[in-house]
Amino acid sequence: MGYPGTEELRMIRAIAQLALLEAARHGEYRATFHGFSVLARRQCPISGNDVVVAVNLCVLLGRTVVERSLVRTMNDAVMEQMP
Repeated sequence: MGYPGTEELRMIRAIAQLALLEAARHGEYRATFHGFSVLARRQCPISGNDVVVAVNLCVLLGRTVVERSLVRTMNDAVMEQMP
């Protein structure tokens, strides 16, 4: 497995962004692409009016950790209800 090209890195970035949004909404998101694995999990259930939720993000290339982060992201459901 060689070093990923620019297009692969762009795709992983897009998948990671999608994973953050989906995990914030639904609790968890998993995906694989060209040897990469992306896992995102919301830290705790969303309570009524929480605008910001915490999501753990982990990106692996094979068995090597490429990125591991705690990301605070917006809760779309609450944002949509705001005037």
